[in-house]
Amino acid sequence: MVLLIHAKSIQYSREPAESFRKYVKNKKRRLGIKIAVITALVVMTIVMIRLIAVGALVAFLALDGEKAEVLEDTDISHYSWYIGENAGEEYAEKWGMKEDIFPEEITNEMRVTDYKMVYYNPWDAQYLSYLVVEYEENNYQTEVKRLNNYASTEYIGYYGSESFMNGYKLLAMEADPYYGFVYALGTDKNSIIYMLN
Repeated sequence: MVLLIHAKSIQYSREPAESFRKYVKNKKRRLGIKIAVITALVVMTIVMIRLIAVGALVAFLALDGEKAEVLEDTDISHYSWYIGENAGEEYAEKWGMKEDIFPEEITNEMRVTDYKMVYYNPWDAQYLSYLVVEYEENNYQTEVKRLNNYASTEYIGYYGSESFMNGYKLLAMEADPYYGFVYALGTDKNSIIYMLN
């Protein structure tokens, strides 16, 4: 037995295919919008967390800085606590700056006319010290010679510095564009000013 199937002309409607395309396109668009919204929310959350963290850090540093005491010492008998080989642990490093421009110790031949050490450490140690010594002529010349033999560094332009006032002669300089200066200035009156800042 043989079955004969007559093929009728079958026409397919394009409407289901078009509606499926529209459906897929619509789903893609919605998915894209969802991805964009989720990405924006994630980015905003990360930014907010970072802003809160930075704000908290700034507040902490500000509060910590307010709690830090400023040490000011003008007692020359405490000189070795801050300067030289025997300096206390928190004063010894001074950011790696060489302080050997300053005298190693205060001797009886030195007439100290002014001295101050300032130390402040809220989270990063800050040092400021100056020493003004009046020498007898021979001792003054010896100290000037020692300082002139010091291997000074260039300082012009650091922190906007260009030179020193008239009447002061730069004898020795240790300069760092980040940490500051250690230097000695000679005057006409057999005095030497030592500075750390």
